[in-house]
Amino acid sequence: MPTVVTARANVRPFEAGNGVEVMAGKSARSWSANVAAAALVGAAGLVTWYGLGQTGGESVAAPAAATATLAVTDPPEAPIDAAVPRAAAGNLPTRVVVPAAGIDAAVAEVGVSLAGPKPVWETAWRAAGHHIDSARPGQPGNVVITGHVSVADRANLAVFRSLDRVAAGDLVEVSAGDTVFRYRVDRVAVVSPAAVGILRSGHAATLTLITCTRDLAHRLVVTATLI
Repeated sequence: MPTVVTARANVRPFEAGNGVEVMAGKSARSWSANVAAAALVGAAGLVTWYGLGQTGGESVAAPAAATATLAVTDPPEAPIDAAVPRAAAGNLPTRVVVPAAGIDAAVAEVGVSLAGPKPVWETAWRAAGHHIDSARPGQPGNVVITGHVSVADRANLAVFRSLDRVAAGDLVEVSAGDTVFRYRVDRVAVVSPAAVGILRSGHAATLTLITCTRDLAHRLVVTATLI
């Protein structure tokens, strides 16, 4: 079932802690089982009431009022490579560095907002933007990071203005907290703005950097693989 994610820039997902108190004894176990069963039934009722509508057998997310929502597929549960530090894998990216292009930029989370009748991706202010529904550094899947090649507002930053200097074989470093994940560039390509296939994830740990071409007519795409 698709997961509905509220997509807003610079909003980090809340991670709940484990606050369950364990009671000893047979009666405690019976009481816990009854409570758990009641909670499951109640949760199912809430999902049915608030989250789903019956339209041709498909699940339809309830419309949002103040913010846009984005339905994304849960990431594949694939094992993380033994060479990747497990404590850091899955943290949000905080910085991207491309030495060959002189790029060193902070990374902020970006989501989807409504511009008229259609949803559009937000862009980060004075930073590169990590697409909130893409993979995180060190995870299997595609980490998608976008940035401006030019800006109209001089207070903003064109963090990917020199991305066209990148070539196959170059290194890209993505920091997640104190851990740096290194990717090697496989391909540099120019594609149509309608080429949404570049956002797709597979089981491999990959990175996709995206900006506009200098004439703003197409997209410059750099793809890399975790090393």
